[in-house]
Amino acid sequence: MFDDHCCQITSGGTYVPPTGPSRGLALRLDQRTRTATLAAQYTRNTEFDADYMGNSQPLQNSNVFVGWGSEPYFSEFNPGGQLLYDAHWHGSYQSYRAYRSPWTGTPAAPPAIAASASAPVNVYASWNGATEVTGWRVLAGASPSVLAPVAGAAKSGFETTIATPGPESYVAVQALDASGAVLGTSRTIKP
Repeated sequence: MFDDHCCQITSGGTYVPPTGPSRGLALRLDQRTRTATLAAQYTRNTEFDADYMGNSQPLQNSNVFVGWGSEPYFSEFNPGGQLLYDAHWHGSYQSYRAYRSPWTGTPAAPPAIAASASAPVNVYASWNGATEVTGWRVLAGASPSVLAPVAGAAKSGFETTIATPGPESYVAVQALDASGAVLGTSRTIKP
């Protein structure tokens, strides 16, 4: 569970300041005695307070992911409480809940391509948002309808540069996954 550890207002209207840092909690429940004991806690530091909102998410690898609600942070901890990952939104954004989940990005648009006009032709390939691309294949040919593989390269950052063996009349790129399957093909262009 998430404990924002924030302030309280007594029944008489008195403000009571926070008594400790905001934290994610793992509790051990005893249904028989109807008691809960602290099993683990996850804090960014002793001075950190989130005034409201927030959540804790147990992960399948036994780590815990914490969204800090009114503060623009999210963190991952190992089972012993060691901070493994700590990130924040730019600005003063808030997040009612934050979750870590497997995600695969497959853009609706095809991969992007650009090429130099000089020989050998350098082809530039990218596919913004595609998470499974591990490599690129360059297709080239004398006409846009007759293309064959001429070069390839492992994905390298946002945009991958691939040198072709010679002057090319038309080029396109194919985005490849780890098994070599084609994920998407760009439009065909003339360098």
